[in-house]
Amino acid sequence: MSDLLTIKGIGPKLKMKLNRNDIYDCFDIINRFPSRYEVYRLTTLKDAPEGARVTLEGKVSSVAVVNFIRKNFNRLSFDLMIEDRNFKVAIFNRDYLRNILSVGENIVVTGTIDRIKNTFTATTLKLKKNFKNEIEPIYNVEGVGDSQFQKLVQLSLKEYGHLIKDELPISLIKKYRLITYNELLNIVHSPVSSKDLIKIERRIKYEELFKFQFKMQYLKLKNKSKKSLIKKYDINLVKDFIKELPFTLTDDQKKATNEIIKDIKSPYVMNRLLEGDTGSGKTIVSAISVLTVLSAGFQVAMMAPTEILAKQHYETFSEYFKKYDYNIVYLSGKLSSKERTDILNKIADYPNTLIIGTHALFSNDVRYNNLGYVITDEQHRFGVNQRKKLREKGFNPDVLYMTATPIPRTLAISLFGDMDISIIKERPKNRIKVDTKLFKSSEMDLVYLLIDEQLKNNHQIYVVTPLILESETLDLSNAQKVFQDLKHHFSSYNVGLLHSKIKQEDKEIIMDNFKTNNINLLVSTTVIEVGVDVPNATLMVILDSDRFGLSQLHQLRGRVGRSNLKSYCLLIHSDSSEAHERLSILEKTDDGFVLSEEDLRLRGPGDFFGMRQSGEMKFLKASVVDDVKILEIARNAIKNKSGARSLRREFEILLEEAMYEVPSDLKIKTVL
Repeated sequence: MSDLLTIKGIGPKLKMKLNRNDIYDCFDIINRFPSRYEVYRLTTLKDAPEGARVTLEGKVSSVAVVNFIRKNFNRLSFDLMIEDRNFKVAIFNRDYLRNILSVGENIVVTGTIDRIKNTFTATTLKLKKNFKNEIEPIYNVEGVGDSQFQKLVQLSLKEYGHLIKDELPISLIKKYRLITYNELLNIVHSPVSSKDLIKIERRIKYEELFKFQFKMQYLKLKNKSKKSLIKKYDINLVKDFIKELPFTLTDDQKKATNEIIKDIKSPYVMNRLLEGDTGSGKTIVSAISVLTVLSAGFQVAMMAPTEILAKQHYETFSEYFKKYDYNIVYLSGKLSSKERTDILNKIADYPNTLIIGTHALFSNDVRYNNLGYVITDEQHRFGVNQRKKLREKGFNPDVLYMTATPIPRTLAISLFGDMDISIIKERPKNRIKVDTKLFKSSEMDLVYLLIDEQLKNNHQIYVVTPLILESETLDLSNAQKVFQDLKHHFSSYNVGLLHSKIKQEDKEIIMDNFKTNNINLLVSTTVIEVGVDVPNATLMVILDSDRFGLSQLHQLRGRVGRSNLKSYCLLIHSDSSEAHERLSILEKTDDGFVLSEEDLRLRGPGDFFGMRQSGEMKFLKASVVDDVKILEIARNAIKNKSGARSLRREFEILLEEAMYEVPSDLKIKTVL
């Protein structure tokens, strides 16, 4: 029985406060780690930085005086001789300290110093005889003071600490010289040295990443054990299709194709991520895999995040498979009732069918006939439940996720440990590199000349802005104003406007007009980041480019250079040298994997990965970017042991958990 009321000092009122902080028993108290630490170290006046929090020793040189400013707010002030200099010390809401501050008493104060005014604003104060270099845990338990909560922790540990078992295998604890969980509990709540903080950090980081990797490997094993329907495909048909392509597959494309087809042939469910930079040729690899499954008599569902992209896939795959007797249908929410009924009947009646669409693919009225393969393009744009709903339309269909967001290989393998991964880094040989140039916002006249040159050559242009409308708070380019300016400046050409607030059917009309060159210059927000191929588009102009991440700029750049025409990307940025320095890497490389590593370094994983990763990986201390080596070590430890029965027994409970989550970040804050 670990009820809170069994701990001395916890009554009904305190229990209610603890409950409001999601603390319901004594084990919750024990496992509520400090959110950060205050480290108090004595320093000298000479070494005390101006304006920083410091801890100094001094002698009280005047009687302490209390000023009651208003109700529940007072200031205690006195003179303090620090070394050979007198300071006026103020500390708020500590009137009770007046009784211990006798003249001549040696004390230790922590706070901020102002040498010009000879003042010291203190936050803590202790008698010298009671002070030692201290590390004070900060819990942020609402309604409960840190010292009070620490006492509750110690009482709970004394009573129930021996019942807590270590979830890490003892072999790994010894191998990596980690502290045990019981040791962690004893020092995490009351560390005495900086070495303790290092031990805490190493143990927490490793355990978090180990549990995460264990979960990934478990899911992978679980997926691998799922039986799938045997797909007896026509290998000669697939080989002939590849031979008849007007280009030769790159080595990476061949490798990815073989990996996917091997999985399709397997009696177990495929769960694979196809990762490739913009323009690397993921579509043709997916097309070969689609043909493989269709030839086996199964249906294929391909889901895209936008109707524009879904329609492009429909047109592309229709062209690829025009000589074959397979049904290819486009399922959209915009279809008329009759059109939708006809397509739903086709889906229900014909097994050899490729169904392409958006969210409409997993609607309740869609009845598939032998769905064997599901492809999700730009998978990070769909929620977990959405992807699950589509998979459940068939009996354990093979699943392929595609993404054009390059992730460094080691990180990708670790993050998506529940999937097999195919990576296409090599570019098609006929792909011409897009020239990228940086321009200051004050150089727009030059940019206009370059736009004019491309238009005269009958080429098309994208102009991207960060905002749709003018903002009162942000001095940034907006699509509406830029559209009007360009319409005026290039009046002999057709200028279009595209953004998220335009109706879907109007978006499609605008993009169709751009594809057919009825629109020469398209002003847009980032809605074209994942968009259609327009081979005649040769110039991408991005305004206020310093407001975008490197990976996003790279994605936008990938909208041009989709043919053998020489293409350009112009990055317009503020006149600051910092902006120029950050963006200059885009001039040097078009390797999305290199840029992604730089983006990770600059922006962190939350910005870079979006909702899936940042939403599910809630770590107390670990970082998938900074601690990628620990991540890999943890992964290898799991990989080497994942088949062992002993490990499965040891982690039986852990396997049932959704994810290892903790309430807050551990920050170690040092006060000099």
